[in-house]
Amino acid sequence: MVVLQDPPYDRIFMSGPHKRRRLSSQSPPPPTDIAHHSSKKKKLNHPAFPPPRFWDNLSEKHLTRNALRELDRRNAKVAQDSKRRRNHSALRATAKIERPQPIDRLLGQCSPTCLGRIKRSARQGGPDLGDLRGYRTSSPQSEMSSNQSSLGRRKRGSQSPSKSNATSNTTTTKSTGPYDRAFQQHLIDHDVYPDRYEYPDGRIPPRPGNLEEIRQALGQPRASLSPSQFSDDKFEAFQRADAHASKESQVIADVIPMIEGNVGDRKCVARQVPFTNLDHLTDGTLVPGNPDLYYGARPEQLDQKVRQELRGRIIPSTQHDLPIVPNFFLEVKGPDGSAAVAKRQLLYDMALGATGYDAIRSYKADAATFDNKAYTIGCTYQDGQLKMYASHPIEPSICTRKPGIVMTQLKAFALTNDPDTFRQGAAAYRNGRDWAKQQRDQVIAQANERTGLESPGSPQSDALGVSFRSDASCVTIEATGQKTITNAGSHAVPSLYDSDTSADELSLDFQPPTKRSRSPRKQSYTTIKGETSSSTPRVVMVLGSR
Repeated sequence: MVVLQDPPYDRIFMSGPHKRRRLSSQSPPPPTDIAHHSSKKKKLNHPAFPPPRFWDNLSEKHLTRNALRELDRRNAKVAQDSKRRRNHSALRATAKIERPQPIDRLLGQCSPTCLGRIKRSARQGGPDLGDLRGYRTSSPQSEMSSNQSSLGRRKRGSQSPSKSNATSNTTTTKSTGPYDRAFQQHLIDHDVYPDRYEYPDGRIPPRPGNLEEIRQALGQPRASLSPSQFSDDKFEAFQRADAHASKESQVIADVIPMIEGNVGDRKCVARQVPFTNLDHLTDGTLVPGNPDLYYGARPEQLDQKVRQELRGRIIPSTQHDLPIVPNFFLEVKGPDGSAAVAKRQLLYDMALGATGYDAIRSYKADAATFDNKAYTIGCTYQDGQLKMYASHPIEPSICTRKPGIVMTQLKAFALTNDPDTFRQGAAAYRNGRDWAKQQRDQVIAQANERTGLESPGSPQSDALGVSFRSDASCVTIEATGQKTITNAGSHAVPSLYDSDTSADELSLDFQPPTKRSRSPRKQSYTTIKGETSSSTPRVVMVLGSR
């Protein structure tokens, strides 16, 4: 038996003396580099539209445009396969037709008696071939191809331009997007349940145990939305902006900033970033999540080891300076958009966020723990209507399956109704955003403690308490060994959507985190935020041993 072995590292591609000297002087790559490259995550493949197995595995098939398009695709494939089989049969029939043989070979196969008859007929002039004069022979394959080409010409000629344009428009409209009833049925089949879902036997999925706690936090008043700060004139400006926004992009650019107010740390927010780096939520047949807006934590807040181990569940994008551990989402639709589509998109986004949050909450835990609490919040906005939801994991129905995800409505507001309703809705939105940040910072601190490191404080961090009374860009926090001193921001409403900047541009001013000391002693972090002469925030981090 011959055993094939790889050549030594320094003897590969030694075709010349110069290459021999250069390669022999190189040392093999260090084991750490090999381990690093081998641990790199394999790129996930997200389909643009559901593949065939998406439809094959549905428990219930709804009559949607995507279902009809899949039916057309399968019918076209059957017709194409049938045509291929017919062509193959015709080719085989053509091959069986005997080709004309040379006359000398044909005469050589005749018996003496037959040959004598042929000679006698030839002396008499031979048979009369007048009926065959001018006849053109053709094979079955050429006849079939000519018939098909003529049929194709007739079909193309009979097709009206309006019909062709209608077909083209049908395949490009947003109504044929992937978020249809089949999409929701697929999520239900994988234990991701929308709001007010009921099991076939009439049971209802458990509601989050902290539902009232969240609603109480959302209902806290905010000083920036008091009548003295947010006047009726500002409300009328909001009404005009909402009435004039006829497209989704206009709603995002002109309306949403009035609801958001001061977003605080802009490194913790990104918009319209596809979640292509997250592991598949179900069986790999869904498009990646793509919320219009999401809030998460700065990557440097979480220990690098934890980020590496949980990267497929908490890091949404391959651009690793964008926010991680997202747990606050927003889906926006224009006046002509579909509220049902927005809700399905939010259900999907929040399920991805709740799965990642549960992963980091259970990091290095002895076993998976289900506390039946929600830590993920999402909102939909369309035509003046703001709806808020919570999402939380539940125990799997079967021990071999993944945990389920349940979506529950928190509150709903008609923001264009009157100033008081707007103040309540905008306060609930901002309070929900702050509450989600509080939960996010707490779970990140817990994960860092489990790795033996203390969580580095992030600018504007309010992990241990959130003030719902003001819209200051930062809040004051005091904890053991850690103190954050901030200046209250103004009540002006900065716009995150002043221009059509991409998600990548939101992080152009990203600075790498200050390296932590290798000393085993714990460190304390003091963050001081001030204002420069140009009113640009400046962050100074001072590290010192406690």
